[in-house]
Order: sequence, then structure tokens, then C-alpha cells
Amino acid sequence: MNFLETIFLFFALQAFIFAMLFFLKRKGDKIANTLLGIYILLFSYNIIYNILYWSKLLQTDQFIHLSFTNRIPWVLYGPILYLYLRRIIYKSKFRGIDLLHFIPLVYVLINYSPYFLLSTYDKIEVLTNNRLGYYAYFYTPHFIKVIIALMLFYCSQLFLYFKQKVKSYNNSRWLKWLSYSFCGYVISFSSYFILVYLNVLSEGADYFIGFSMTFFIGLLSYFGFLQPKVFDGLSMDRVLPFKKYRKTGLRKDHSLEIKSRLIHYMETEKPYLDNELRLDYLAKKLNLSRHHMSQVINEHFDLSFFDFINKYRIDEAKEKLSNTTGLSMSEILYTCGFNNRVSFYKAFKKFTKITPTEYKQLHQKKNTLE
Repeated sequence: MNFLETIFLFFALQAFIFAMLFFLKRKGDKIANTLLGIYILLFSYNIIYNILYWSKLLQTDQFIHLSFTNRIPWVLYGPILYLYLRRIIYKSKFRGIDLLHFIPLVYVLINYSPYFLLSTYDKIEVLTNNRLGYYAYFYTPHFIKVIIALMLFYCSQLFLYFKQKVKSYNNSRWLKWLSYSFCGYVISFSSYFILVYLNVLSEGADYFIGFSMTFFIGLLSYFGFLQPKVFDGLSMDRVLPFKKYRKTGLRKDHSLEIKSRLIHYMETEKPYLDNELRLDYLAKKLNLSRHHMSQVINEHFDLSFFDFINKYRIDEAKEKLSNTTGLSMSEILYTCGFNNRVSFYKAFKKFTKITPTEYKQLHQKKNTLE
């Protein structure tokens, strides 16, 4: 094993540990955490498989049984990432129709099952004499083309299906980085096999596929180990390598003072009830620059300006919904500072996980029991 392969092994082991952390993680969406853990684990295994292939260990008695198992990650990357993003953005439950995503996996397992069931000696004999075609039910020389087409299909789905929704998600940059890293892997994967087909590269010179996988793991490790809150709703502006507010000149003690003033102003004056409220107006009222006002909100509340304001509006709406005020839903949303039903329902569900109607029904039932 050479130096480069040792580096790849380090990243593979790091990814394995990271995947285990997601499997054991209690905070957040357990299903989403499991899907992300599986996705990372697939990359870890794929890198280890490549290392065994590059170092010729895959052809030894000890590891020969792993031959062609790298097909499993190839057909699972797209479906697992797709289901993860759908879960994160739409909170979708697994449906029966989702099993269609795993048809390629079933194909791989059935196709290679005659080879997988062979003894160590027979596997070595098959590979030595290039007789895999005799031990695959649907063996085709175009298998790699099908894999590339499948990966490209999921790349397109990531951007077509999630394009609009990702923008409204709190960690939209993380989801974009995740999608881009997968598509980067697909590009390097496809490029390698195209160059091999054109006789530009030899079949063992696929190190740059390994680089694309280690790049993803390195990025994930940065967000996960150094800034773990990225997966719990923290704005991505807080965790990028550069600090957005590093040179603003706002001291920590002054920032805390502004925070207290801001909370007092929000609770006593209730400016959020004005549906025309803007960041500039709030900054002017507290004698701050627009940039410093934004910094205080981002750093101390982990929210964007509009989410910060909407949180107060939702608290106001919850109070009105909890009491029998006699106001209609439309009257409540307008008196709380919203200017349309769509933005009200969207914000309410974001902060409470249920709709205003469901919230009202729960409290009506509670009042009835009391």
C-alpha cells in the first residue's frame, strides 16, 4: 500500500466512524440521520474496495470474496441521497412506491449471485480466466453505461425535484454542497470510464474518483466534527471556513448589550405586528447599522432576520389561538403581522411542526377537558 492509498484509507476509516455517529445520534430526525449514515458508509466501503483493488489485495484469498461488491454502492448512492433530501425537505415517510428505487440493487444481487456463491478457488479461477460472463445471470458489457445513466438520472432529480424547496430550507447551502459533491463524484466516475473506453487511461488509474470521494468526506468531517450544529438547524453562514462577521468591529460585550436591547424592544413595542417591518427600520430604532443588526440576530438567535421576526409573530398567533378570542384565522394572521395565509401557515409549521388549525384544535380539546 503506497502513501496515497494510506491517505485514502484514513479518509475511509474517518467516514466509517462518522457514519456510526449518525446511526447512534439521538438528536434530530432519526430516519434522516440513518439515511445519511448509510450514504457515508457506502463511500467508506467504496474507498476501501478501491484501495484493495489498487494494491492487488482484492485478488488474494483473504479478500477475493469482496470482488464486484462495489456495484452495490454504485446503485445505492443516488436513491439514498434522494430519499435523505426528500426526508429533510418534505418530511416524507417511506412509501411502497419507493421500493422502485432499489430495483437496480436487486438486479446487482441477483445478477452476481452465482459468482458470489462460488468458493475462493473458483472465484480466483473465474477472474484469472476472465469467465465472469458464465457466472452472471444478466451479464452485459454495457453494465457500466447503465450505472452512469442511473447516476446521472439522480443528479438531475436532485436539482429538478428539490431546486425550489432547497432555497427555503434553513441549511440550504449544506444541501447544495451535498448535492454538488455527489454530482462531482458522478462526473469523475463517468469521466474515468469514458477515458478508459477511449484508451486514454488504463483501467487501474482511477485515483481521481478516490479524490472526489475523499473531498466529500473531508467536507462532511469539517461540518460534522468542527461544527456539529450544522445538522441541527444552524445557519451555514456560521460554519463556513471564513467568518462572515470577523472584521465588523462589533465587540462581544457590545453585541450582548444590543441583544438585550433588541429583546426588550421586541417584547415591549412589538414591531413585528407591522407586516411592512424591515431590517433597516429595526436597525434605525436601535441606532445600529444594518450590518450590525443582522450580525446580532444571526449570532445570538441562529436565525435570519425574517425567521427572527416570524418567530415572534408565531408566538403571538399561538397566544391568540390558545384563547377563545373569536377571531377568524384570517384575522389572526393579519393582526400578528403576516400579509398572506401561505406565509403564515408555512412559518407556523416551521416553528411548531403542526398547522395553525391543528394547534387550535389541540387547545380547544385541552380547554374542554379542563
